[in-house]
Amino acid sequence: MKDAGELFHALFAASSDAVVIVDEEGLIRLANDACLSLYGYLPFELEGQPIELLVPERFSSHQERRQDYLERPHPRGMASGLELMALHKNGHEIPVDISLTPLHHAGRRWVAAAARDMTSRALQNSTLRVQATALSSAANGVVITDRVGVITWVNPAACRITGYGATELMGQHSRLLKSGEHGPEFYAALWKTVLSGDTWSGTIINRRKDGSLYHEEQTIAPVVNDHDQISHFIAIKQDVTDRRRAEEALERARAELDLRRAEIELLRGQLSEQAIRDPLTELYNGRYFHETLSRDVSAATRNNEPIALLAIDVDHFKQVNDEHGHAVGDAGLVALAGLIRKINRGSDIACRFGGGEFAVALPGADLEVARRCAEELRTAFSQASFSVLSETRVTTTVSIGLTFLRLGQETIEVALARADAALAEAKHAGGNRVIVAA
Repeated sequence: MKDAGELFHALFAASSDAVVIVDEEGLIRLANDACLSLYGYLPFELEGQPIELLVPERFSSHQERRQDYLERPHPRGMASGLELMALHKNGHEIPVDISLTPLHHAGRRWVAAAARDMTSRALQNSTLRVQATALSSAANGVVITDRVGVITWVNPAACRITGYGATELMGQHSRLLKSGEHGPEFYAALWKTVLSGDTWSGTIINRRKDGSLYHEEQTIAPVVNDHDQISHFIAIKQDVTDRRRAEEALERARAELDLRRAEIELLRGQLSEQAIRDPLTELYNGRYFHETLSRDVSAATRNNEPIALLAIDVDHFKQVNDEHGHAVGDAGLVALAGLIRKINRGSDIACRFGGGEFAVALPGADLEVARRCAEELRTAFSQASFSVLSETRVTTTVSIGLTFLRLGQETIEVALARADAALAEAKHAGGNRVIVAA
């Protein structure tokens, strides 16, 4: 038995828990070395002191409760769920877990109280409570699933987003929210990412409990256990339906604005063209003819190249209008404009001055080229006919005056006047001819 007593003392002294033996009067009669690290007292400092030395003052009923325990003693192990506090020598409180063991020895009642420091666990529990509160009150939806996608926890925001209650979601697979808007390859890529240990982020179209679709931005992160294996997934969700609708409306507005801009640019181009073209024949008007020819004159002067001028007038134009109507006369002018465009070279400038009068400038054309162009036009128009609707087709001819601009010696107006004089001579000779003015 002596060996047993020594063994008890050895175990008592070596215990990692702080152990005190308290008598019926509540005085500490024995304390082990672990009391120094937990309470800050050496064992001899505690011996003879009331147990209330180690109890915070705010627990004023401790003495009464201790007396009740002595009257009805019973073993109480740790992890009983009680949140207990002890008082350190320096005055601060320590969270502890305490086991009580009633003892009978030498006709007296004793209690062995073993205390264990729970500071780290209390901090851990406090942290967990804070984190749980944060997740529960977060504006974003939070859904936790197991490794295969079965929902194990949701916060209130996730319920608001999906329209399901927490009990309706937990235990269900996350595919409950599938909308059918994504193909199998979409989900295959998602699962491949998270099962490889990476975080997936993107937008998913899901379906609420009421059947309506919503756009949801999600970030899904895998949770790894102590064995470096994925045990859960945490999905952070945000309903962005309204934002997507606003973005789509903005895109439609932008597209409509781009369309309006294109229409405006087209109209501006049309207006610009109308400003430089004759509305009937779509040839250039006289103002643009002079502006463009002025630039060509400058280039021709530098390069010492000729510029031929054709003055053209429809023969008997007034008679055509009087006998067949202005609509037929206009049809003749349009037909003549088409023939002028047909014989034009890329650098030529053609315009209608008004009535049946036209002019063509041929930069770089010598006398042979200019005469050939004039004769081709005269011949083609004499062989053409024109009418309005199904009326009798009408034919007429043109007279053409041809001259060359004397570069550096005269203005465009003077050269055109000379071409007009040649034109008048052609008409005086009976029309349907080309007259060249030197």
